[in-house]
Amino acid sequence: MTAAFVALSSLVLAQVSAIGTPAPSLDIRPYEKSAECGASDMQIEVVVNGVTPVGILTVELYTPSKRDFLKKESRLHRIRVPAGEDHQTVCFDIPEPGRYALAAYHDKDADRDLDQKWNRMPAEPFALSSHKKLGFGFPKFEDSAFDVGANGKHVVLDLRE
Repeated sequence: MTAAFVALSSLVLAQVSAIGTPAPSLDIRPYEKSAECGASDMQIEVVVNGVTPVGILTVELYTPSKRDFLKKESRLHRIRVPAGEDHQTVCFDIPEPGRYALAAYHDKDADRDLDQKWNRMPAEPFALSSHKKLGFGFPKFEDSAFDVGANGKHVVLDLRE
């Protein structure tokens, strides 16, 4: 046997054995779970449309901020769930009525990060509570903000590529 044949045989065996290997588990942490929908009036119920059953669906809730929208500093809570089929519902318990904004993305490669194109635009399906198409630069909180009263709020997000 030649060295090339042995190397090729080893490669084929490695690929065949990898086919039957289960997919790695998704890295979703207990504190990232959705609140139980309907358990409280002080909730924002979010329906995300356009999901496919691969990777992780991430939905983030933001409080008012002039400089830190879409950054950790103004994020109130992040929910991560296994991506399902077509649409999914998650719920946020909120501390009080007020002004909030949402962002969601479908982390198809499940690396816990929003992949970006060369121009910093999302490379994975993405949505804001404003339903506006993203332009150049980061959106402002006020462009995506909505008011939540004492009876909570129902919001629908449509993921776009």
